[in-house]
Parts: sequence; C-alpha cells; structure tokens
Amino acid sequence: MRVLVVEDEPLLAMMLEESLIDLGHQVVGPAASAEHALSLLTNNPVEAALLDFSLGSDGNSVPVALQLRDAGIPFCYLSGHATLDAGTGAPDAQLLSKPVSMAALEDALARMA
Repeated sequence: MRVLVVEDEPLLAMMLEESLIDLGHQVVGPAASAEHALSLLTNNPVEAALLDFSLGSDGNSVPVALQLRDAGIPFCYLSGHATLDAGTGAPDAQLLSKPVSMAALEDALARMA
C-alpha cells in the first residue's frame, strides 16, 4: 500500500518510514507541513495516510485530512495528546498516540486497507 506520511519531527518521520517499509508498504513523503503534503498528493497517488495532527508552527494537518476525506482515501491521525481539539474542523478518523508501536501501526493500516 502507498502511504503518505505527514510528520514534522524528523526522527519520528524516519521511524515511521522505516516501520512502514518493514511492513511492506511504500512511503510517500514524509512531509513536514500540510503545504508539502498537499503538493505530494498532487503527483503521488496514495491509498492511505498517517497524519501528525499538530505540525508545530506550521499549524495542523486538517487541510490534508479534508482533501483525503473528499478523495475517499483513509487516514489516521498521530498525536502526542489523548484527544484532538473538537474546534479544529478536523474530519473524524482513528487517533494513534505517539510514539506508535509497530503493532498499533500494523493494526491501523489493516483497518485502512
């Protein structure tokens, strides 16, 4: 499965990329900002996405989530917080707590397949 990775922390992005490759998936990205992720989506079809919800000073991944939702592409959020702020306008999706275990990642990808 081709999976978009949006994560602004370089070490976490690298770990996600390695885990996805170990699980047999192809990685698109990683993108550190919503703008970069949207640019990647323009030329790189994906079948699923892992979105860090909070992208530091660049805001959040809501614009990417909205585009994925509108295209019918499944995604899940990654966050260091137990819940997401309901006032963000973010579409509903599964939330994985960071750091993400290999088992949780594998389970989330199976649900999105």
